[in-house]
Amino acid sequence: MEWATVQHLDLRHVDRGLKPLQPHAAAFHPTHALIAAAIGTYIVEFDAVSGSKISVIDIGSPVVRMEYSPTIGNAVVAILQDCTIRSCDFDSEQTCVLHSPEKRMEQISSDTEVHLALTPLQPVVFFGFHRRMSVTVVGTIEGGRAPTKIKTDLKKPIVNLACHPRLPILYIAYAEGLIRAYNIQTYAVNYTLQLDNTIKLTGAGAFAFHPTLEWVFVGDRRGTLLAWDVSTERPSMIGITQVGSQPISSIAWLPILRLLVTLSKDGNLQVWKTRVIINPNRPPMQANFFESAAIESMDITKILSQQGGEAVYPLPRIKTLAVHPKLNLTALLFANVTGGDNAKNRAAFTREGRKQLFAVLQSARGSSASVMKEKLSALGSSGVLADHQFQMQLQEHQLKGTPFLSTPTTP
Repeated sequence: MEWATVQHLDLRHVDRGLKPLQPHAAAFHPTHALIAAAIGTYIVEFDAVSGSKISVIDIGSPVVRMEYSPTIGNAVVAILQDCTIRSCDFDSEQTCVLHSPEKRMEQISSDTEVHLALTPLQPVVFFGFHRRMSVTVVGTIEGGRAPTKIKTDLKKPIVNLACHPRLPILYIAYAEGLIRAYNIQTYAVNYTLQLDNTIKLTGAGAFAFHPTLEWVFVGDRRGTLLAWDVSTERPSMIGITQVGSQPISSIAWLPILRLLVTLSKDGNLQVWKTRVIINPNRPPMQANFFESAAIESMDITKILSQQGGEAVYPLPRIKTLAVHPKLNLTALLFANVTGGDNAKNRAAFTREGRKQLFAVLQSARGSSASVMKEKLSALGSSGVLADHQFQMQLQEHQLKGTPFLSTPTTP
């Protein structure tokens, strides 16, 4: 299995300004093949399969975080840089202010960490700012529930929020790894997810849920991936693995492939399969629950070049991941790349790439094709050249029958 580009969403003509803008938020519709992308002060809705632009709405301020509402037909709920919570209905092309900050002059940036959680069981949205001590709930329709501040039973900084997709449960993640499950109506504590003191955690950076089983996946800011079985009165941890040293910023369940994908803050994307060995004579092995999936690593240059796209240099870091809950579609948002410096970056990056490639080829002089391929693959994992370029170089090498590949002279 491999990653392949379906569409490049054309956002070049949105919010025409002095310099090109880059999309900074995206979300899939929960049931339809629709995707919303935020760029500048605009939210654009696309057909996720054909790439056709359906609607463009100026929402007044750049989006920091947004999600499609699971209770309204075709609308997104967004937190904006002016700290307002707005609903944007694509069918009527109308926007509605759901909540305004107490301080009118308060502003945040698109990189500010804010937490947003929606439930399909009530037309409300839960939101909060990173490491604050409270959560606010407000209705998602005009004239709906008035803003209410929820005071939790713990006096700890809140680092994330999530709602269960099928049950009336709000998960509030606190610093140091503790997670509490609250009833969304009474706010009574249902249960707590917490490890013993032997495993150090920083706090949940991302949540994901299995579509049929009562499994909750948690990506910790310390780089630890955990799985909890919450089907019983006393939830138990069923899986744990160390993804890396970087915080996990996004996790999502791939419904068609039945795999879990994780994205770390440094842009490292990994795919995992889950396995449960039921043996009544032995307790489950938590360390064996997550296993690396047999799927090719993502070639960013190839992904950007497919379907009429264009690669940029240096290769951008994946910033955010969004997965459609029903379809085999994933959206990637990349860290901001300055458009004006693109040509200069490309030239410098190509020169550096040629130098590294020449050094590898010189060291592999006289080696077999398999050794050459291994060395080139190692070079490719650093983002210098794309996999399809390696294949082209190898084919030329094999056809000529030369002991090593040649490379153009560095200009």
